[in-house]
Parts: sequence; C-alpha cells; structure tokens
Amino acid sequence: MKPHQKKTFLDTGVLIKAFQSPLEEGEKAFNIVTTTDRQFVVSDILKLELLPKARFHKQSKEVAFYEEFFKNATLSIEITPIMVAKAIELASEYDLAPCDALHLTAAIEAQVDEFITTEKPTKPFFRVQKLDFQIISLYVLPTRH
Repeated sequence: MKPHQKKTFLDTGVLIKAFQSPLEEGEKAFNIVTTTDRQFVVSDILKLELLPKARFHKQSKEVAFYEEFFKNATLSIEITPIMVAKAIELASEYDLAPCDALHLTAAIEAQVDEFITTEKPTKPFFRVQKLDFQIISLYVLPTRH
C-alpha cells in the first residue's frame, strides 16, 4: 500500500449508489469508488449482498461494475466461523443488522483506516465503540467537483 492511500471498506449501499444513483449521494459514492487515494477491502458478505440480485435481474453492466471493483480490491476477507461469532457479539451489543455486523467484523479483521457507509449518523452503526478506524456516512461527505 502506498503511504498516502487509506485502506477503506465500503458498505453495500455505497457501491449500489455509485452504480445506480444520479443524485448527489451517487456522485459522492462514484468519486469514492474511483479515487486513487484509497485501497479497497472487500469481503464475502459484500459480494453476497451485491452480486446475486444484479445477476438474477440480468443487469450485466451492474454485475460488471461490481466484479471490476472486487477484482481491483487490495484485500478480500473470507468470512470465518470466528468472525461470525465476533459479529454476533457486535450485533448483540450494539443492535446491528447481521450483515452490518459482519461488514464491521471484516473491516476490523482487515485493519482498515476507514469504513464508508450509507447509514445515517443516527443509526446503530455509529454507536459501535473501540474501533481502530473511522466510520463515515456518505450523507455527511462533501461533494467533489
């Protein structure tokens, strides 16, 4: 990893918005996905949340977008039974949705610098404490022009 690059985990919503949304959040998401100052971390759960529905609906451009993102990721985290146990603990302590808990657990495992989400800052995601990385809401990031 280059010294100026942040190791970043994106949640599912950021990638969906980067592909689908023409609105301000979509522009922000697309700028994040295409930046050169980040190295991206992905996980099995991220792939499971994104690929099946796009494939089922035969959205070939969307599938290609996600697959290209996965291919270019610096690190891919395989979800293990130990990580599932840790995710259950996180979800139980902070009232997280199961996939959100798995995403955070993967980010912890990968020792990311930042986790970017489409969750609003009022959601349980932002109550999680003792993380070695920042959780950033797409909704509070400025738009780059």
